[in-house]
Amino acid sequence: MRDATIAFAGMLQASELVRQLATSGTCSQTAARASLGSIFNMAPDSTEGVYGGLGGVRMGLRVLVELFGARNAQDSLQSLNYALGIAKLAGQVERDRQRQSELGREISLIESAWQDSKDTLDESVLSQLADAYQRHISSLDFRLSVSGKPEYLKQPEKVAFIRALLLAGIRSAFLWRQVGGRQWRLVFQRRKMLGQAQSLLAA
Repeated sequence: MRDATIAFAGMLQASELVRQLATSGTCSQTAARASLGSIFNMAPDSTEGVYGGLGGVRMGLRVLVELFGARNAQDSLQSLNYALGIAKLAGQVERDRQRQSELGREISLIESAWQDSKDTLDESVLSQLADAYQRHISSLDFRLSVSGKPEYLKQPEKVAFIRALLLAGIRSAFLWRQVGGRQWRLVFQRRKMLGQAQSLLAA
């Protein structure tokens, strides 16, 4: 439950960052770095290690507490909808072994550019991640629709940032499934997840 809570928080964090970018044109740079860094962290020593530690997924844990703590903030609900869409995309990729393999290969190639730049928010890295998303995810049957202000959704660099973050969300969705996360658990075990998130935030 602890690992599934962290991984789901990772999905929510990527989704919340997408929501922020699409509606306000900006987002938390610290949280974005942790989320995007998770794409390249394929051999972590723990679930939180994917995000560089619990601090790297604090925003997602806070969103989870808002959602499951009966506050029902509208922003959090939109982030949840994005996260559920991301889970659906990840499931389709998982069933398509060739697509999954090609996506993994492309991420490995982008990793060298990321290592060279030392910054996950480097425009070149974001652009390459966005291209990978477009090639391997946007061509799936299910399309995730992002809503926001047209002035931001028409800017190529904002669109690239959003696509890169959606790819980070898919990374977390893969992780979530690996540690036993399933959609029915979000309904029947939400109180347990809420308790886990609260204790992780207090740690």
